[in-house]
Amino acid sequence: MFINSLSNLSFKGYIPIKFFAKNIETGNYNRIIDKENIRKCQSFVVRNLNGTAKNLKNEKFVEFYKSYDKDYAAMPRVHSVYDNKKPVVYMVTGKDVDIIDKFAKPVGKAKRKSMETIGHVNSFESCYAARSYFSNVNLFLKNNCKRIKNKDGQNLSLIMYFNPIYTKRDKKLTGFEYKNAQFINQEV
Repeated sequence: MFINSLSNLSFKGYIPIKFFAKNIETGNYNRIIDKENIRKCQSFVVRNLNGTAKNLKNEKFVEFYKSYDKDYAAMPRVHSVYDNKKPVVYMVTGKDVDIIDKFAKPVGKAKRKSMETIGHVNSFESCYAARSYFSNVNLFLKNNCKRIKNKDGQNLSLIMYFNPIYTKRDKKLTGFEYKNAQFINQEV
């Protein structure tokens, strides 16, 4: 297996991802900051890296990412963690995905019980479980996970570029098409 020269062979944990979309008028790429659009782009990343993409599978992107992350290469699973304060998504890979999944189970149980009991998921218990989940995940990322770094020890971020897709008739944004990705030296 080829590991890119920028790889950190001891990488375990997470990497921040930032998304950019092409401005049709200027041709420049601008940062995506809307949470709904970030989720659309992150959905592409997760579906492709987890192998659940059906017709949108992009092997080139998967191989590119695999060359930087040996934990992902050994255990190809990812989990997204959204930052509530910044337009950034953290992607957890490797064995740490299991720990994040354990943090998420109480949220699912509380929402299921709330739905059965009162007919919707917005109970006090489910809201409390969700807040606890985000608190636990953020502490775990801060204290136990390591960022991917280059060979000089500088933190890397994954930057992804997309082209927006609009409807022909009313020019409404419907989604994004993946164009390119790169790892750059950057703090979040």
